[in-house]
Amino acid sequence: MSTVMSAPPEAPFRVADRPVTVAGRALGDRTGPVLVALDDDGNPGALLRHGWSIAVALGVPLRATYVWSDCRPPDCDHHRCCHRDLDGASRLLTTLIDGNLSVEAALRVERDVLHDADPAEALIALSQGASMLLVGASSHRPTAVALLGETTRMLLGRTWCPLIVVPHRRLSATCLSW
Repeated sequence: MSTVMSAPPEAPFRVADRPVTVAGRALGDRTGPVLVALDDDGNPGALLRHGWSIAVALGVPLRATYVWSDCRPPDCDHHRCCHRDLDGASRLLTTLIDGNLSVEAALRVERDVLHDADPAEALIALSQGASMLLVGASSHRPTAVALLGETTRMLLGRTWCPLIVVPHRRLSATCLSW
């Protein structure tokens, strides 16, 4: 179950203890896939399971999407598990999917890896053909007031389909190796 918001929230925004649905600029393509935006944030399980249940209910595919931006090793503060190329990004996405869904479900998930300097803009563009877009509340660990992360804030009210913000689950793994 999720809370539904008909208009984008004003900042600062407290993350609920359950997913929150925020209206987009449009209703979304009801025949399009449910997009789950994954990152190396330690919260893929909650995102994938929630996305899978929505995709099954709507009768549409689940598409796991990872938008990676340039890293600046060795001081990469953007990623906890840094990768430098498309192969590394693809392995990360596969590891997250395979580690958090059943084998049968994982085989049915569409996968999309994009390289873009601005992950929020890339996700907004991808939302045009989607029925819904799910994102984590923040790539960083929750704070005392559980504020939204930068990418999630940039998506509020700008997607072409409903946006579901999934809170971070403390029991998720912090970093999977691939």
